[in-house]
Amino acid sequence: MKAFIIALILLVVVIASYQFANNSKEVVAEATTIRVMAAASLTEVFNDLTVGFEEKYDGINLELNYAGSQALYSQIKSGVSADIFASANIKYMNQLKDTDMVLNPSIFAHNKLVVAVSKGNADIQSIDDLVREGVKLVIADESVPVGRYTMKMLDKQVDNPKVSKDYKEKFLNSVVSKELDVKSVVAKVELGEADAGIVYKTDINASNLEKVRVVDIADEYNVIATYPISLLKGLTEKHQEAAERFLDYLYSKEGEEVLEAHGFTK
Repeated sequence: MKAFIIALILLVVVIASYQFANNSKEVVAEATTIRVMAAASLTEVFNDLTVGFEEKYDGINLELNYAGSQALYSQIKSGVSADIFASANIKYMNQLKDTDMVLNPSIFAHNKLVVAVSKGNADIQSIDDLVREGVKLVIADESVPVGRYTMKMLDKQVDNPKVSKDYKEKFLNSVVSKELDVKSVVAKVELGEADAGIVYKTDINASNLEKVRVVDIADEYNVIATYPISLLKGLTEKHQEAAERFLDYLYSKEGEEVLEAHGFTK
């Protein structure tokens, strides 16, 4: 009798283990992976958003692809599969909208430019110091949103009484490198390959503050960067539902707190 009871218990354990294994497989099989194409300047904040989102929504995983907005736009146009596009400017989103490739784009954040200065250079204390003889500057290429914002910022310096009228010309003469995404601009300053560079405020954070410091640009002569986001058209019902949940999370109070913690504004 005792042997029969032990055998019965073992049988129950085996059946329970089998059912648990099957259930686990079902969870994995049902998980949906959403591919998000996001501007390089969103790297840190979207990484944090992903942690909070995946904790809240079991069964939905985010696959993040960061690059310059122009590179992401080209990838999407060439047919790379994606569910969400988050750009650092309106231009590339509008171009996708004009070709009927996105669903109801909306603005979710704003940013602004600052000067990232190598901590090895103590002489740069204002934007006027950027045009001193011998200073080496790095900026982003104009094909990248931050590069276009940089040129607009330089145009506005014509009205700045604290710099010379030929400030833009002198500034551009000091540029030693133009990069294809903002993270490369930060990296050049961190490595000391340039004395300073123009980046987004949110690019200077705990990961690089030991090597880089910030010189602010007065708001009246600065440029506000605008970040739109949208689902792409042609998603399956399952992917569209999962992607919409991420946008809901992004616009939730929790999502807004993460954006603000990284220095973005609404």
